[in-house]
Amino acid sequence: MEHSRARFLVASSLGVSAALLLDRVVARAATASPSDVTALNAAVELERAAIKAYEDAEASKLLSAKVLAAANLFKSDHAVHLAALEAAVRAGGGTPSTGIAKLAYPTLASEHDVVAFALKTEELAASTYLSVVPELNDRELAGLIASILGVETVHAGVLAEVLGTFPPYPGGLVK
Repeated sequence: MEHSRARFLVASSLGVSAALLLDRVVARAATASPSDVTALNAAVELERAAIKAYEDAEASKLLSAKVLAAANLFKSDHAVHLAALEAAVRAGGGTPSTGIAKLAYPTLASEHDVVAFALKTEELAASTYLSVVPELNDRELAGLIASILGVETVHAGVLAEVLGTFPPYPGGLVK
């Protein structure tokens, strides 16, 4: 999907602030080194997996209305991340990965099980971004991608609170 189409879809469905993130990431990625494009592409499959995990959570019919609303919001955030990453990879001359990262699904028999799985998924996303950001040569691009890390840690915090296991990162450090 070309950048203008991605921007239109993001802006119309997810809002102007998401479109602005998309614009900034794409602008920086247009001059990114090949290694930066490879690093950005590393997160694409994980974003797809996170979206699928939230779709599966909704399909389970195990979530209360309040938790389902949070899950749908988080799924929307992951859609913004995915659109930004795919557009950035294209802007940098790469081809976005089409795969979906494999997540180890536990038995999902209760809302608690689903939320615990979502928490592990968000922690994985946060740790992935934590490993990607230092690899980026373009420091402004690294800062933009680090903003996604911040969103993932907020997701983890909310999910940990739902489970009654707050704080999500004992000791104050992302795992």
